[in-house]
Amino acid sequence: MIKFEILQHRDSVTGFRVKGHAGYADSGSDIVCAAVSVLVYNAINSCERFAGVALDVKDAGETLTCQLPLHPSESVRLLMNSLFYGVEQVAEQYPEFIRLQTTNIAKL
Repeated sequence: MIKFEILQHRDSVTGFRVKGHAGYADSGSDIVCAAVSVLVYNAINSCERFAGVALDVKDAGETLTCQLPLHPSESVRLLMNSLFYGVEQVAEQYPEFIRLQTTNIAKL
């Protein structure tokens, strides 16, 4: 199962974390993993290309963590909202393979 966490501090989104594998199909044929991966990497790359902001990304294989700037621009917020909406849509279609949650972190 993919665990997608929207990280926030108080009412502000600070980033996101993606862990695990969907397990929908064999590696290389898993459309659920592919969909989430495309959404995640497109959002990260779009922030750099179109908003001029390189996000702080740590990819440890099975876990990817992305930290947003302290005061993200409207463009970055829009791209993140698009990512979250896309993942939410995939999770609605494949609820047994993706868990989407918001996690409040204690401090920045």
